[in-house]
Amino acid sequence: MSATIDPSREIQAYNDQNNKPRWTRYIIVGAIAFLAIWGLVALYMLSPPKYVSKFAFVLPGKTGSSKVNLENIGEASSSSSSPFATRGINPRVNYKEMLLSDTVIGTAARELGIEYADFGKPQVKLVDETAIIQVSTKAGNPEDAQKRSIALADAFNQRIEELRKDELRAREDGISQALSVYQTRLKEAQLALILHKQTSEYVSGRQYEELSLRLERLKEERINSLATRDEVSGYVGQLSRSMGITPQLAASAFVLNADQQFREHLNNYQSATATLAVYRSKWGEAHPAVMKEDAKQDATLDALQDRSFVLVGHKDMNTIKLISLSEANQNGTLFQDLLVSFAKIEGQISKIKQLDDAITHHSNGLKQFAEEAAELDELERDYQVAEAVYTSAVTQIDTSKSDIFGSYPLVQLLASPSLPIKPASPNKILAVVGGIMGSGMTLFGLFLLWKRKQLIQTILSKSGFGTL
Repeated sequence: MSATIDPSREIQAYNDQNNKPRWTRYIIVGAIAFLAIWGLVALYMLSPPKYVSKFAFVLPGKTGSSKVNLENIGEASSSSSSPFATRGINPRVNYKEMLLSDTVIGTAARELGIEYADFGKPQVKLVDETAIIQVSTKAGNPEDAQKRSIALADAFNQRIEELRKDELRAREDGISQALSVYQTRLKEAQLALILHKQTSEYVSGRQYEELSLRLERLKEERINSLATRDEVSGYVGQLSRSMGITPQLAASAFVLNADQQFREHLNNYQSATATLAVYRSKWGEAHPAVMKEDAKQDATLDALQDRSFVLVGHKDMNTIKLISLSEANQNGTLFQDLLVSFAKIEGQISKIKQLDDAITHHSNGLKQFAEEAAELDELERDYQVAEAVYTSAVTQIDTSKSDIFGSYPLVQLLASPSLPIKPASPNKILAVVGGIMGSGMTLFGLFLLWKRKQLIQTILSKSGFGTL
């Protein structure tokens, strides 16, 4: 049953004589507490010394970028942002976990030839408002502590290199898979372009332009030829009127004069005519020689007329006389000029016909090339796009190799592993201070236990609740 407080009960003075048997218990408890405290202090002070080697890493925050521009092909660029640019992601925390990971510690332990459990967990501290990571390791002597720090730093850098290489390998594998697709597209576009050039006369984009320019030049040349023909025709008409002959007669004379057989018959006729005139002046019409020469003249004349009919379709003697007279007459030069002009007209007419054929051929070629040009342009554009994409992908693989600090920023050893001069533990001064403080707290606790009833009665009396 719990004790109750009677408010009407008189307050009695605390009698210390009743508590004398308690001394023994408090002395025993205090002795045990002191033995435990100073026993632990002694064990701590007698423990093997521990030496601490310290080193520090720093993460530079500068960004870097690179860009490759391939003229008429494409470009590729790579950049690495500051490792502290993304809110919520701190690479120092990642590196801290990496330093504390079993992989890094196990690698460092294997390098030193010791067990993982013997290496111990390093102490890693992130300095606020800086990019510094402080690391410390413990060992039984200064040299071992320094060796552990060096091994841990080497293992940490080795692990970062492995992760970077693994990331680059994974990145290259992804790009290579896409690259195989781009390469297939490039080959298909190249094959389609080659096939078009093998089966088509139109193989270059400049062909259409050159053909158009050539057609324009032909049209201009045809216009010039027409102008030259009309000019010479006007000159021939004027010359024909001046000489009193028709253009048709002059044209016939041009054709007959150009024929070698007709020229031979004409020479024979002229020779027979000249000989007959001489014979007639000497012997008269009835002389046998005159008659013979007269028959020869008629025969050559018939030959001339027959040849004229074959060549120009008529036997007009005016044409024959025109040719015969022009060679000895003062108008011979004009007639020769007339014949040359007719030759020019015929040449221009022939040239115009050839130009018309060439214009028609080029016009048909342009119509045909119009569709082939559009198809060729499309094929070349597809090939250029495929080539640009493929080349950019290849260049991206090369540039990505330089971006090794994207996911794992550059880390530098700010402070090399130190060689400790004195042990970090045990700290004798700290142990003694701790023992004294523990003893004092024990005494204070025992004192409170000893005076607890008197203190409680004093409090109750002052509050008006009586005594226990």
